[in-house]
Amino acid sequence: MKIRVEIDDRLNEDEEEVVIRCSSLSEEVMMLQKQVSEIVSSKLKLEVFKQDTVLYLKPEEILFLETADNFLAVHTAKDIFSAKQRLYELEEILPSAFVRISKSAIVNITKIRSVKRNITGPSEIEFEGTIKRAYASRNYLKQLMNRLEEKRLNK
Repeated sequence: MKIRVEIDDRLNEDEEEVVIRCSSLSEEVMMLQKQVSEIVSSKLKLEVFKQDTVLYLKPEEILFLETADNFLAVHTAKDIFSAKQRLYELEEILPSAFVRISKSAIVNITKIRSVKRNITGPSEIEFEGTIKRAYASRNYLKQLMNRLEEKRLNK
């Protein structure tokens, strides 16, 4: 595999892109794509609001995001903020550690302490260092458990 960097001083930072050319989508190429995405999203800071104050959160500070009463609530261990984006928009730009758990919520799997499964209803998710809880619907529980298992195996 060759790696080539082309510098074009006519581009600004918003126009920069990484292109991977390959003959097929191999395991190695998919891993490279994932690593590049993680590096890009690690620089991300999410603009959030608390009353009249604008703050910028790093993804690793976020426990979960949920839609509530026509706004998006962004939960950290100690506070709740609002964001202007839609949940599906953030799902596309947040790092792979963020997993959808219901139609109205996304969690950061690196912050999960436990998942209490419930056969008849939503499963309760507990987070490290806080009493906050989120709830995974049965439709999304399998995907969440698979991602947690991947995380456990990759440690």
